[in-house]
Amino acid sequence: MVKQSFGEQLRKVRRDKGLTQQEIALRCKMSLRFYQDMEAGNKQPTITTLFKLCEAIGLAPDKLIMPVWKNYHKNDDK
Repeated sequence: MVKQSFGEQLRKVRRDKGLTQQEIALRCKMSLRFYQDMEAGNKQPTITTLFKLCEAIGLAPDKLIMPVWKNYHKNDDK
């Protein structure tokens, strides 16, 4: 459930910033497939990759993670 929630949040902030999946993947020097898997909730980033994603999107890590954290507690999926 956490991976799915993170993927949904990642997709939302990417779209809000008007970026494509390809643009973020290129900025992070990762494969487009891996990025797509994160948005789909199939993969999750390491902390280093999380920081790269935030830099690529132009967002502080807490702005990306806090909604996921709140959803985690709301759904009691610990």
